[in-house]
Formats: sequence, structure tokens, C-alpha cells
Amino acid sequence: MSLRARLVVLFAVLTLLPALPAAWVTQGLLQRTVDIAMRDDVDAALDAGVRQTRAALALQRNRLREIGSAWERALDDATDPRAVDPSFSPADVRVEWIEGVLVPGTTRLDSLPEQPERGAPPFRLTHRVAGLTLTAAVDPIWRADAVRTSESLQMMRLLRDQRDSIERAFLIPFVVIVGVALVVALLAAWWLSRGITGRVDRLVVATDAVARGDWSTRVGLEGDDELARLGHGFDSMVASLDAQSRRLVDLETMAGWREMARALAHEVKNPLTPIQLTVEEMRERYDGNDPEYRALLDECTRIVIEEVQSLREVVGRFREFARPVELKHAQFDAAALLRDIGALQRDLEIVDAIEDVPHVPGDADRLRQILMNLASNAREAGAKRLKLSTSARADGVALIFEDDGPGIPEAERAHVFEPYRTGKTGGLGLGLALVKGIVLAHGGTIDVDEGDWGGARFTVVLPTDPEENP
Repeated sequence: MSLRARLVVLFAVLTLLPALPAAWVTQGLLQRTVDIAMRDDVDAALDAGVRQTRAALALQRNRLREIGSAWERALDDATDPRAVDPSFSPADVRVEWIEGVLVPGTTRLDSLPEQPERGAPPFRLTHRVAGLTLTAAVDPIWRADAVRTSESLQMMRLLRDQRDSIERAFLIPFVVIVGVALVVALLAAWWLSRGITGRVDRLVVATDAVARGDWSTRVGLEGDDELARLGHGFDSMVASLDAQSRRLVDLETMAGWREMARALAHEVKNPLTPIQLTVEEMRERYDGNDPEYRALLDECTRIVIEEVQSLREVVGRFREFARPVELKHAQFDAAALLRDIGALQRDLEIVDAIEDVPHVPGDADRLRQILMNLASNAREAGAKRLKLSTSARADGVALIFEDDGPGIPEAERAHVFEPYRTGKTGGLGLGLALVKGIVLAHGGTIDVDEGDWGGARFTVVLPTDPEENP
């Protein structure tokens, strides 16, 4: 399973893991609550309360009817209805003629509301008899209790009928909420994993490329988190390994060239002395009197001796190239050394872009030799201007030579430091090879490319800590 899939599954599990137990606990609490609220004894108690309310209301109605019957008998016995003594009628019963004339002494119920609340039973009971209207007040507190009891019973029966719907009403929002949370978690996991696994994939691809020998591979991760720091470390490591690999290749190549130069110098040097001695002996032993032949013999001897001497010089240069570079290490100011090189150039216009840089360990005399060689090469190539500059880098100090000469074709730059390659008539092509050998002995590097003026630009990098570049 890929890292991205693992992260997505992890987020899904972390989302569902607390949701499922919470749903189980909440569902249990809801069921217990509903079970408690819908107990049969609660239903029976509410039903009994409603029956008691109805029975009490029926008693009040019967009482009012009995009072009405008493009024009816009193009115039947009296010749004048208005002469009836109402003392037998309870004080809480209001009596009035239907025509609207109140019976004297019965106005103490005038505060009763004329209209009951909508949907509620009336606050008073009314009974008509023999042209009279009897009204009895109903206790508001009793009425409110009766209404609440009736409504509670109706609600209980409604909940009992819709119990499954209530549980579904809880389950559906819970499922929706958990589903939304799960979708959000999966999207967040996908987005987060894409940022992580994408960069991990880049590291894997870069590692495979380096394993195949592609040292130019770089990850180039941005940011300041752990993966970005890992990518920066990887790039730095690959750059360091690339530099060390190139340096080892250069050292091995230089060692091969030196061995070949040593063998060539040995093979060429051995016959030179016998050749010279033989020619000189031939000239000395000639006893003839032919002046023309004598002149020819002397001229040939001179030419052979001069060529032998020239070959000795070539052998000496081969031997110098083949000899291991021995350095006298000491800290020196590379910027000051470069300024001295510029001051010695009388026939070149010097552009000074030298900045102070940290001191570096090395052999200042040998470095002066190769820098003078670079300046001489620029002059011989036809340059008129020479720009000298320095810069401090993470891997050391850079000394830069840039001229306005014809430059070096791009196809030849990779071979310009190889021996026996030269663009000068009569040259051996050992100058730049010696330069590179001395730079490598310092643990540095030298590269050539095209400068801003169109000429050649040589960059010599010397490490500030030679132990980092063994």
C-alpha cells in the first residue's frame, strides 16, 4: 500500500473511531430516556389524572344542576319570582334573569372573564332553568392542571406511536454529520498526502537517478519543514558527491597523463645523447679536403644538435608535468595575490572587480605560477582586456579570469585541460594541464566557460578547508 493510501485510511479511521462509540452510547441513552418517558405506569397515571379531571368537572356540573333544580322549585312555589329568597343559593353561583336583570346580591362574580381561552375549556359552567341563568366559576389552577395533564397524555401517546420515527430522526442527522466529517477528513488526507508523497516521490526519483550515475539530479524542494530540509540535504550531498567524483576522475586522469608523460620522457631522453655523440663523432672523423662537404657536415651537425637540445627541453617539460606536485601549505590572501597578478600585466587592460575574501591554505608561489600562465594565455590569444574578480562561496573562494579574446569553442571546453591539446603553433599542450594539476593538488577545481565579453572565463575555486576535498 502506498504512503498516500495509508494516510487516507488513517484519517478515515481517526474520523470513524470516535464517532461509532459516540453513536452507540448516544443511541443507548436515547433509548433509555424514551423507555423511561414511555413507561406504562406513567401512561396509566396520566390517564387516571385525565379521568379524575373529567369526574371533577362532572361533579361541578351536577352540583350546578341541583342548584338549578332548587331555584326551579322555589320559583314554582312563589307567586312573585322576584320575592324569592336566594339565601339557599351558594355564594359562588351567579344567578341572572335571561332578560339581563340581575338577581340582587349576586354580582360578586362579575370579575369572571366573559370568553375562555381559545382551545381551552371555559373558566365557568352555565346552567339555564325557568328563565334564569346560573353560572359557577371554575378554578383556573385546576383548569390549567387539567389541560397540562391532557396534553401530556396526548404527547405520550404520540411519542409512543412515532418512536421509530424519533430514532430515525436522530440516526439520519448523525449519519449525515459523520459522512460530512468523513468526506472532509478524506479530502484533507488527500491534500496533505499529496504534498507529502509528491515530495517523497521526487526524492525517490532523484535517488534512482543518482543510482544510475546522473549526478546532475537535484530535488529542489521548497519550504522549511523536515522534508524540505531532507531535500536540501540530499541536493547538498549529491553536489558534494558529484564534486568529489569529478575530482577523483580528474585525479585518476591526471595520474594516467603523468605516467604517460614520464614514460614518453624516458623513451625520448635515452637515445638523445647517443644521437648527439654520433653526429659529433662523424664530423670529427672526416679527414677529407672537400670544403663543400665539410660545410654540409657542419651544418647538419649543428641542426641535429639543436634539435636534440630542443627535444631535451621537451623531455624536461614532460618530466616536470609527470613529477608529482609538491606544495608548501600556508594561509595566504587570495585577493591580494590576484591583485599582484593584475599589477604585473603591462600590455593588458585590467578591470579590477576583486573583493576581499577569506584566506585560504595553499602554496602561493605555485598558484602565482598558474595565474600568470592564464594571463599569458589570454595575451597570446589576442585579448586586450582582462577582468579579475573574486567571490566567496559555500565550497571555498573563487578566483575568476575573464578576457575579451576569441574564447574557446564549446565543443573543446571539456578537453581544454587535457595534455597535448593546444591552439598555439609549436606548443605541447601542457600549460593548462599543469594548471589543472596544481589546482587539483590544492583540493580545488577549475572550469572554463564563455565570459560576458565573449572570451574565455576561467574560474578557479580553492577550498577554505582542504580536508573537505581530500
